[in-house]
Amino acid sequence: MAWRAAPFAFLIFALAFAHVAGAEDVPPGAVVAALPFESSTEPNRIVVNLAPEGSAPFAIILDTGANTSVLTPLAARKLGVSVSRTKSDPYRRSTRLGTDLQFYVDTRQTDTGSKTGWEYGLLGGNFLHQYVLDIDFGGRLVRFLDPARYAVAESGAAAEEAVLPLGVVANRPSVEIRVNGHPVRVMVDTGSEVPLLLSGAAAQQAGIDVDALPAFGKAGSVLGPMEVRMLESADVELGPMRFSSVPVLVAPRGWYNQAGATDSAIGYDLLSRFHVRVDYERARMWLHREDAKVPFLGVDYAATKASGALLCSAGHLRLGVLRVTPETPAAKLGLKPGDQLMTENPDGGVRTPAQIIEAIRAGQRVRVAREMNHIWVDLDLPDDPLLQSQPGN
Repeated sequence: MAWRAAPFAFLIFALAFAHVAGAEDVPPGAVVAALPFESSTEPNRIVVNLAPEGSAPFAIILDTGANTSVLTPLAARKLGVSVSRTKSDPYRRSTRLGTDLQFYVDTRQTDTGSKTGWEYGLLGGNFLHQYVLDIDFGGRLVRFLDPARYAVAESGAAAEEAVLPLGVVANRPSVEIRVNGHPVRVMVDTGSEVPLLLSGAAAQQAGIDVDALPAFGKAGSVLGPMEVRMLESADVELGPMRFSSVPVLVAPRGWYNQAGATDSAIGYDLLSRFHVRVDYERARMWLHREDAKVPFLGVDYAATKASGALLCSAGHLRLGVLRVTPETPAAKLGLKPGDQLMTENPDGGVRTPAQIIEAIRAGQRVRVAREMNHIWVDLDLPDDPLLQSQPGN
């Protein structure tokens, strides 16, 4: 989401006329590059490798909520960047798109790591705005389209398709949505992991009693943690397309002014229900809905709530345990925050995430990875013999 620095100038294209195209009509010559989503320990983010063919990988999070590209010092060094704390102008790297990436390394506090403990690299709007950005979440593919050869049409032409006007300020796109029937402007933020983030003011604008919402704990950001509350179910509309039962995080005091005028954003969980094209130059966004059910952190929220464990997608077909409610099936199985539920079935075979959640609800045995005495061990819950041998059990 929302980060600093002045935008760079637009890249000048030699071709003067754009071909206005519809949903599937993208001329092959318009595709500058097609990059797959890279495997990531953060499944609800888009990670792409910008390195030219044959070069060492330069994997970075595609973040439409960042107005410029920025790396933390450790992330930069891991990608082979020689970091200098005295450098104030942008760093530069060649990319497989043929356009250099200009980025900053955030050394304002320290040049040895991130002040929040989260090490990241963000591909922001200073680079993205030069293209029509085509994100196929279902196919896990990002295409960078030449805006001189392709333009998002002024209106959608098919069912489950819409074109929405964008506001583009400092290379960051925003769109007006409706929450419980109330209009709210939100940033389009692929760097946010959850469906919808609302500031307290925006939530009140949408008719939500913020004070009545239950505390959710703290949510992390590049500027540090913030207190949030949770609205478990809201109706959300993007143009003609409506989603029901969308989980929403609300920050009563806002998101440190990171998310545009209303300090609010739609993120990966909601955007991933669509095939998305963002046309920065013409301030239009094309959406084709491919799934009507919105998850929370990549997981069916209603199902996880019924199990008593708040879960998140943890990569490699694992589910991370964020919290456990007492006296629920998850608690009775012995699950703990920090556990990683594994797809391997204790009785043999492999389970899908949906089958794992159902196993928890039914009180069936599950396999987890748990950190014990600084070592990760595999346990079959409940009543794993290894647990019985631990002090205090």
